[in-house]
Amino acid sequence: MVLILASFGIAQDAGQAGFVISLKNGSSIRGRTLTRDESSGTLRLAMTETGSGEAKSYAMISPDDAVDIRSTSTETDSIRIRLKGGSELKCKEFVLQGDAVAVKLGSASRVEVKWSDIESISFTQ
Repeated sequence: MVLILASFGIAQDAGQAGFVISLKNGSSIRGRTLTRDESSGTLRLAMTETGSGEAKSYAMISPDDAVDIRSTSTETDSIRIRLKGGSELKCKEFVLQGDAVAVKLGSASRVEVKWSDIESISFTQ
């Protein structure tokens, strides 16, 4: 059990650029790729990845526990949301809203996208 917790801490402290998910309990989790299980709605955040982009370690998060999701980068539009059909949105932050995601575009506008229309959410550099 201690080994699992130690490897979780190492993955968290790697200092990689990516997502920060703030949780209702005040803690936060960092990772690079975010996916959602269609049947349960659970979020899967890949915290460390292989060279080919496959998850080596990840966290499972209930959307109800997440307060917000933002980029660790100071650059704008570092989150890429790929939509089914080939389109994509780039943003710095987004908010979970049940079966949808409110994507913040610019300083004042938001676009709501249904989870069922999202292919993937990843961090770009």
